[in-house]
Amino acid sequence: MPVPAVEAPFHRVGVDLLGRFPKSLGDNKWIIICTDYLTRYAITKSLLSADAPEVSNFMVEEIILKHGAPRTIITDRGQVFQSMLIFEINRLCNVDHRMTTAYHPQTNVLAERFNKTLADMLSMYVDVEQRNWDQIMPFVTFTYNTARQETTGLKPFYLLHGREAETTLDTIFPHSPDGATQDYLQHLLNQTEESRQLARLRTLEDQQKDRRIYDAKHRPVNYNPVDLVWIFTPVFKVGLSEKPLKKYFGPYQVVRKLSEVTYEVQDFDPLTKRWKIKDIVHVIRMKPYNDPYMQKDCLEDSPKIIQDSNSPRAEPESTSPEEKRMTFNNPFHSQTCLITARRCSFKGGTM
Repeated sequence: MPVPAVEAPFHRVGVDLLGRFPKSLGDNKWIIICTDYLTRYAITKSLLSADAPEVSNFMVEEIILKHGAPRTIITDRGQVFQSMLIFEINRLCNVDHRMTTAYHPQTNVLAERFNKTLADMLSMYVDVEQRNWDQIMPFVTFTYNTARQETTGLKPFYLLHGREAETTLDTIFPHSPDGATQDYLQHLLNQTEESRQLARLRTLEDQQKDRRIYDAKHRPVNYNPVDLVWIFTPVFKVGLSEKPLKKYFGPYQVVRKLSEVTYEVQDFDPLTKRWKIKDIVHVIRMKPYNDPYMQKDCLEDSPKIIQDSNSPRAEPESTSPEEKRMTFNNPFHSQTCLITARRCSFKGGTM
């Protein structure tokens, strides 16, 4: 189901890590990004490492202290985002932290799209040694924020600040508003609010369009507790072709239904007949497992399971027809990046 549109800037943001990149002149290897779901405004910062202190500093200094504490932050399930430091920051600021399910980043698709755009823009200006990307990044981020977006039809900078970003020509030939200053300011405020509402309506229309396309190609699927399922888990190994690799693993047993599109499952070991670690997966990664002997063994040893569709930690998942995996050619790396929910994989090696 589509994520509801927000009412004001930085009420909902998506945060993600991009890397690892070649070590820059500033010793940076990672990029952390934040995208606002209403204005599409993006914030970027280069990092020495992708650890909890670095990520928490970015969240506090670049998001909370400049734009206020967001109501909702959406991230993937990387270990850094599940650290106690990040948890405490969100608790103190009363932030609702929601995480995507593994190998299904569509819920945070806005951040994933910007990752691709940012990498493509960096590839156009990076030097031969690929060591100046952190110096270029602020400029390409500004270019992105001052470009008209396809979904909203407006510029992120304007939607956030209520004015256009001034360039060199604007400072050479300054523009003086006509009429009283107070009337002009009121006009700007009204125009900004109207533009934000327009952006919100266009976002809703785009989501409804995606929903119609998705519903036309998919049928509702429902699983009950104790059902056995296969789980789609993409595996990439250096030197091996992707096509022959095993992509479905299991069997897993459904523990409970968290929302219309998310389930909690647990792995079953047929040798020891014991249950392994539990996980939360999107229904699009699941398909029925049919084995009468296996079903009997699991039913005999399965613990009592209570279905709960109102779990407080259930994440909203988008059923829009976004790509399961966004593949793009990036001359910046001279390799093919496969952006999934938790990794950036390269043909030359896995980072």
